Amino acid sequence: MRPSQRRKIPFDDEPSPSEKREMIRRGEWEEDGENDEGETNSRAPLVFRLLAWTSLVLIFFAVGYGATSLAFKWLDKKTVVRTPENLAVTSEDARNVLNRTPNGENLPLSADLAAQGGNAYVTATISIPDGNSFKTRQIRCSGALREDTIKQTLAAYMDAMKESQILSAGAQDLNIFQSGEWLYLNMSGDFLESIKTLGAEKSRLMLTGLVKTMSDNFPPVNKIKFYIDGKEVRDKKPIDLISPWGFGVRS
Repeated sequence: MRPSQRRKIPFDDEPSPSEKREMIRRGEWEEDGENDEGETNSRAPLVFRLLAWTSLVLIFFAVGYGATSLAFKWLDKKTVVRTPENLAVTSEDARNVLNRTPNGENLPLSADLAAQGGNAYVTATISIPDGNSFKTRQIRCSGALREDTIKQTLAAYMDAMKESQILSAGAQDLNIFQSGEWLYLNMSGDFLESIKTLGAEKSRLMLTGLVKTMSDNFPPVNKIKFYIDGKEVRDKKPIDLISPWGFGVRS
């Protein structure tokens, strides 16, 4: 048996109460805004309820965050929470901490980080050609990685060579890589041009000083292989850069 068809009666043509009861009994009565039991459904749509709850959560979060921030500012002002002595609050504080040993002494100059038990600065010694011998100079390096320290030491040595007008201002290292006792240096084209300008004797002293600097500070390094702009050098004049340079190695 088919259920009775329910009719929707316009509001302005509403039947009398007795007629309405009869129509409800037959299942023919339905009004806008009423459910199957004749009760008005006044709940807001789901999307509006979700927006309302999300807004409420955001308001509580903002109030809690603001209150916590104000509380910490009050504690700082009242010195309830003390700043640790070794905490660097500003960049100037950080520089001061890095420049001192755990005993509070100023560090001189530096190199391999591990050699100093984790200090921020360690010293390296570069060997600068001086006539037919070498004079030493200490430099300071920073960085937690050994490769960074090698790079800084190499840059300091090259700066010293530029000061003595042994290398041109455009000479620079492009890449470095260490593997065991081998150190691979990829240098710019100006580095090779400087060597050609120096001649054999001065170039030999300059490269020997570089090998000595690297081997003294970064054992077990004792051989250096040079590349120019990422390529092996094919020209042996004025000196041989095809073979590695090192102590006990014929160059």
